[in-house]
Amino acid sequence: MNTLESFDRIVEKGIAAREMTCASYTVSVDGEVVCGNALGLADIVASRPLKESDLMRIASMTKPLTCAAVLRARELGLLGLDDEVSRYLPGFEHMRTAEFDAEERMTGLHTTETPITVRMLLNHSSGLNSRLIPCRALVEAGPDATLASIVPRYAEHPLQFEPGTKAAYGNLGFDVACRIVEIVSGMEYEQFLRKHILDPLGMADTTYAPNDEQRSRLATMYFCKGGDPVPAQHKDMMLPHISSTFKAGGMRIFSTLTDYTRFAAMLCCGGVWRGTRVLEPESVRLMATQSLPQALWGESESWGLSVRVIHRQSWPEQPLPPGSFGWSGSYETHFFIIPEQRISAVLFKNIAGGLGAGSLTARDFEREVVSEFIRRKRQSA
Repeated sequence: MNTLESFDRIVEKGIAAREMTCASYTVSVDGEVVCGNALGLADIVASRPLKESDLMRIASMTKPLTCAAVLRARELGLLGLDDEVSRYLPGFEHMRTAEFDAEERMTGLHTTETPITVRMLLNHSSGLNSRLIPCRALVEAGPDATLASIVPRYAEHPLQFEPGTKAAYGNLGFDVACRIVEIVSGMEYEQFLRKHILDPLGMADTTYAPNDEQRSRLATMYFCKGGDPVPAQHKDMMLPHISSTFKAGGMRIFSTLTDYTRFAAMLCCGGVWRGTRVLEPESVRLMATQSLPQALWGESESWGLSVRVIHRQSWPEQPLPPGSFGWSGSYETHFFIIPEQRISAVLFKNIAGGLGAGSLTARDFEREVVSEFIRRKRQSA
């Protein structure tokens, strides 16, 4: 396979400087991989080289998978994006919204005026936020916690802001979305995800609960804060207190570079992967279109549904052209799609306490892909 040599040099330099232990990537055009590589060690003690088939924790890159499942449920006529959440979860009908002073101290509560919709769950504008819904809601739920047992407890806590008036990144809205999928489909969420998204793409290694064979391919997670990399104490995730039976919508799934490359390529090709339609073009368009009021847009990007959507290129800080979309995971996994050029790219690293979307390696990856596949093409035209 061809490699992106300029990016390989960046990764090799990072490994030599002990800023990372490994990284793998693919770049696809029109749904087919045109270059990629796996560099470094998946396990330092065992001297095991990283492979594209090695499992990694993809954290918040779980969110686009959840969004795809919700959009598929919409295609089946099971729900609408503008449906009120309380239609499916009555406990969310009478919510309270917190009030804060200039120092961000909560000073009071008022009855929430705007109902939360399914769309708001997917674009971070619902007001649901872990700042006011303590993690103990998960911890206290016990070893057999499920979406059905935990999600209703979110409604017992106040919202951070009036729904639709702000956007604040978080995981909880995606948990609620997963629970709604369970309610409308009559299926356990992971079963629905597998039937409608994972199996059609052949993503057999994407799972919340790796089996023994998959665990043998699980890359060791390391802290890389200077000096020798230090293995994370818990092998599976950075939230060991959360039950493995809880299928979180915004985090905690495992995947491989091979699997996620297929998912990204499917989105890039309008919902089709190698002749198999997984999502309708309208669903991909909804995911990749800015879904917040313009007043809530950032300087160069905004939220679609589960993904950031680029609306202004500012080289080199923001190398992706307008219309690009994608997202990252907190352990420094990353993917993006450039629809105009039919390019999808996926990067897998494995760093505990990483920077997610703020990873320097992610920006380097974007710049090198754009330079190789877009800028050079334009210059030669």
